[in-house]
Amino acid sequence: MLFPSSLFTPNHSHAQLCNSPDKRFPNNSVGIPKLLWYKLGPKGLNEDTRAWTESCIELNPTYTAEFMTDEAADAYVKNTFASRSDIDDRTVSSIVESYLGLTIPILKADFLRYLLLFDKGGIWSDLDVSCKGVPFDAFVLPQYKDAALVVGWEFDMGWDMPFVRQFASWTILAKPGSPHMWQVIVDILDSLSTTMASNNVTIGNLTLSMVGDVVDFTGPRRLTNSIYKSLGKTLKRTIGEKDMSKLLQPKLVGDVLVMPGRSFAASSNRYTKEEEAQLPAALVTHHYAGSWKNDHGGESV
Repeated sequence: MLFPSSLFTPNHSHAQLCNSPDKRFPNNSVGIPKLLWYKLGPKGLNEDTRAWTESCIELNPTYTAEFMTDEAADAYVKNTFASRSDIDDRTVSSIVESYLGLTIPILKADFLRYLLLFDKGGIWSDLDVSCKGVPFDAFVLPQYKDAALVVGWEFDMGWDMPFVRQFASWTILAKPGSPHMWQVIVDILDSLSTTMASNNVTIGNLTLSMVGDVVDFTGPRRLTNSIYKSLGKTLKRTIGEKDMSKLLQPKLVGDVLVMPGRSFAASSNRYTKEEEAQLPAALVTHHYAGSWKNDHGGESV
């Protein structure tokens, strides 16, 4: 089934492409593929990132780890999406032209993770994530084995405090063809179009000052809000924080398994002694290297 035609122009909205994502991309009946995705910056691995990535690779010998360079990622997006028969040609052009045209490294890295997880599935891991001794196959309990997407809270505490919560984007597990990942892609395309139009620029001339907060534009809050939107379409009701907050155990919402803050972001969450007794083990450690947080939106050459 092909998508409706769409043109990647500054005034065009891609929202129509995701009216029935659950029907367009039925969830794969197989499990999450044994693929581990990393994105390398121009400097490659340093001593720390090599140790952190090796901690996950060595703990999961049955998984295939792929380190994508800038050149490999460009070729992957161009070649892979051009060959997908379930996406019409003009939508393919929107994806390929936007990805190849972006010059801000962090926007491309964020976009790449969603494209890879939608197309191939598997596990995305940022380079500054290390594993805690629990193998990937044990992340998801048997009763949740049919989950199509696994995300974890970055902050799941202090809900009386006025700040926006988000899922961690440094570790994401997905089956291929997830409608939730497609929603993230569609929403990013929409934001790119809107930002290009409001600034009267082409995609190659977008700057960090134009896109605003990267966390909202392509980062973890984009991921979170798009998942809410996609789940809302699937479950036919409004989905938000109230459906999955204050977790001490994983919670399945539709086909999305939401992990407690302890799972992927132990250092960002605090619990009482009573709560500690109910929590599962921390699964990964995020070391907050933050190589993209500079004036260039990416690792300096």
